[in-house]
Amino acid sequence: MPGQHAVLSPSSATRWINCPASVRMSQLVKREEETESFYAREGTAAHALAEIMASLHFGMLSADEADAAVASWEREFADILASADGVQLEMQGHAESYVALLQHFVSQTPHAQVMLEQRLPTGVPESWGTSDTVIVSPEVVHIVDLKYGKGVQVSPVGNPQLRLYGLGALDTYGDMLGDTEAVRMTIFQPRLGYTETAEMTPAELRAWREQVALPAAKLALSDAAPFGPGEAQCRFCPVAGSCKPRMEYMVAIDFADDPDLLTDEEIGELVPRLKDIKRWTDEVEKEALARAYTEGREIPGHKVVLRGGRRIITDQAHAIQVLIDAGYTAEQVADFKTKSLSSLEKLVGSRDALEQQLGKLLRRTEGKPAIVSNDDPGVPVTAVSQAVSEFTDIPD
Repeated sequence: MPGQHAVLSPSSATRWINCPASVRMSQLVKREEETESFYAREGTAAHALAEIMASLHFGMLSADEADAAVASWEREFADILASADGVQLEMQGHAESYVALLQHFVSQTPHAQVMLEQRLPTGVPESWGTSDTVIVSPEVVHIVDLKYGKGVQVSPVGNPQLRLYGLGALDTYGDMLGDTEAVRMTIFQPRLGYTETAEMTPAELRAWREQVALPAAKLALSDAAPFGPGEAQCRFCPVAGSCKPRMEYMVAIDFADDPDLLTDEEIGELVPRLKDIKRWTDEVEKEALARAYTEGREIPGHKVVLRGGRRIITDQAHAIQVLIDAGYTAEQVADFKTKSLSSLEKLVGSRDALEQQLGKLLRRTEGKPAIVSNDDPGVPVTAVSQAVSEFTDIPD
């Protein structure tokens, strides 16, 4: 399994099975990896804690080793744990539920052996992945996948990612303790209160590999891989905002003869697609922003400006003292956390008055890059110009 990431990873199997060209296109437009999103990092933290707690429960770590691992985990994910009250307690509760589910499966399966974070080949070229848990018994191979997200419920039924993990576990551990009769695939999504298991026979799973996964992989690894746009496969595709076949798919609707008004049937066809269309337009805008701001490319008729900046008080204690020295009582100004800037403006008389009182203690954040028409009065910026500006603003 050379390389860090599989070209045909199980996690992206829905994409490359349905749209083989997505592999080739993703490689053509590779950009520097973006900073891991908060939600991805949150999921990484949850998986890491669940692995520690499961390792302790099933005797793979001693109590002292688990304590040390948790302490290291707390340092590594301090930013996630500090993002909101109760994050760590919630994550620990869900990890305990995950361990309890694993224990339930083990108790229902005679002579079961538990393995965590197993890197598995799938029997498909350039495809391997890591399964959260594999439970092996004489008659059953069972994979359990923890999903910490709460945006979209993920079913194991017909799920190609879990089928590829199941094939990896079957090829690696099947018939090890006996004659494997079933492969079970469970998704545990604790923040949605969701657990479901799909089951296939080894013959059914291997037939799916031969008839679906292998032909799709052959196409995906070829130079003439065909496109297959659709919302499930396009949703997390790296080229979702720049793919022409997807654009054609999004706007492909057969309209009636009336050139002016949509018919009831056409409205009925459009309404279910509106969420997908909105997501697509957001991705096109994101692509335009990446090209113009990050790569410094010219998008005709458009530029990038900073939007959404807000006024903040940089030193609350100092600001409170300034207003007290100006004659306001401590009760009037002491609790900045419960007073909006607009309420402070009313207190001192106006926005200009507050700015005069606080001076440099009141400033506006820059905001975030947004792509706009060239007619917009905002000053154009790029990632390079912003970096230069921040560097030159550093005091001597």
